[in-house]
Amino acid sequence: MKTFKPYMTILRIVGGGLLVRTVKGKEVKRKTFVARADLIDQLGKVAETKGYSLYALVNEIFELVLKAEELGLDLRRIFEERGVLEKAKSAGFILGLESLWYSMTDLVYEKAKNRVLKEWAEAGLWLAKRYATSCSTDPIEDLKRDLRAFIWNASQFIIEVEGEGISVRILSPRFSEGYSFLLAALLEGLLNGLGFEVVEREVFRGNIRLEGIRNRR
Repeated sequence: MKTFKPYMTILRIVGGGLLVRTVKGKEVKRKTFVARADLIDQLGKVAETKGYSLYALVNEIFELVLKAEELGLDLRRIFEERGVLEKAKSAGFILGLESLWYSMTDLVYEKAKNRVLKEWAEAGLWLAKRYATSCSTDPIEDLKRDLRAFIWNASQFIIEVEGEGISVRILSPRFSEGYSFLLAALLEGLLNGLGFEVVEREVFRGNIRLEGIRNRR
């Protein structure tokens, strides 16, 4: 574990906070900051699980914060973006070059339109089941958040729920024609899987608009 030589930082828990001593030679400077007791307790458990001392773990956290600041990065945004990748991976998504993806979807859409539309709609149904059977109190809100993160190349992405209705609007000048229709099929499958029936649709290259109502049958 790196230290900021010739300084050595010593930490110990004091009344629910941390006491920080900075040592340089024989000179001792004390700095105290207050932290929530529950966070300190949880951090101590994390350190124990990883085989760290609390001192080592806190120093590593400090180093990461300073490194992010040095690079001009927002640490919270780093965590959020990493979380998006982990969620995409667990949901069965893979990364691919955008231009090749559009080229491939256009090719299969042209060669086997009906079959591939059916497969994308079925994939949407399968994906909806993951949200519907999760422990979430609001699966639609979770879906909105995740799709907004996954479809990052859309200039507009809106899902609105009002009463018994739901509206989906996506705009992207980068979408190919085939991809636009296939993504619309996936989204319609998602809505069906979450209990909505699509009653109005408008789809063309770079534009998707779906209007649905809750199916009470």
